[in-house]
Amino acid sequence: MADQLTEWHGQGETTSVPVRGVPRAVFRRVTGSGSPLVLLHGFPASSFEWAGVEPLVARRHTVVTFDFLGFGASEKPKKHRYSVFEQADLTQALIASLGFEAVTLVAYDYGAIVASELLARELPFRIDRCVFLNAGLYSDQYRPRLIQRASLWPVAGRLLARSLTERQFVRSWSRVFSPEHPLDPGTAALHYRALRAGDPDPDLTARLLRYIPERAAHRDRFEPVFTGTEVPLSFLWGMRDPVSGPRVARELRSRKPDADLVEYADAGHCPHLETPERVATDILTRTGLRS
Repeated sequence: MADQLTEWHGQGETTSVPVRGVPRAVFRRVTGSGSPLVLLHGFPASSFEWAGVEPLVARRHTVVTFDFLGFGASEKPKKHRYSVFEQADLTQALIASLGFEAVTLVAYDYGAIVASELLARELPFRIDRCVFLNAGLYSDQYRPRLIQRASLWPVAGRLLARSLTERQFVRSWSRVFSPEHPLDPGTAALHYRALRAGDPDPDLTARLLRYIPERAAHRDRFEPVFTGTEVPLSFLWGMRDPVSGPRVARELRSRKPDADLVEYADAGHCPHLETPERVATDILTRTGLRS
């Protein structure tokens, strides 16, 4: 099983991406052929979480996956203050460096916040469609796990984040999967190793989790895009998700009754990991739709 992660990294590359005037080492993969499809990963994870979906959608698209700053095999600058706005800068610079005039975004969890910021911007390229998977689209409907909330506490949070072992990671992550599609511990261990690649800052988890209060503080910028953007949006939603499942889906329906919302009754927080074939099929269906 470890060969799968080795292969994932071996088929990618580390490239330098300028972010706010600083060159950053970013791990990326570009596979397939066709119109560009950019997959944005979640927290706590890396681009490796798309391993089950990528080869399926690469049959029709040029697929770009990459690790956000501080995640996976990308650079982890010491004592850095991470921001979803900076991750959006990175995403924008990476897409521009590939010379794409238009892209489709597929965004999950943390990546969905980054996509929301991109939708709120004037960009040098066009977004043809954005497909969202489970995420806290509305901060007041989002229910982070206890370990995430505790990691935000000033002192205790740093100690907790520093003590996050592989075993604790697997146990905590398994609780957001559906009973129908439980998390395989061996697979979870691979994702932990992918996330922690390199020599991370001991306070890295706590630093990355600042996205939770950051999202709440900027909800007036992020949340209006789900009803106000002219970019066609689609939502593929695991309804067994205790973090951002039915509550977020209901809020979306109330604000956007005509939303293209697909509800997966038997999937939890990670539909693309629980049922990758179904998610890939639904992504490909939507990239074939006309706006």
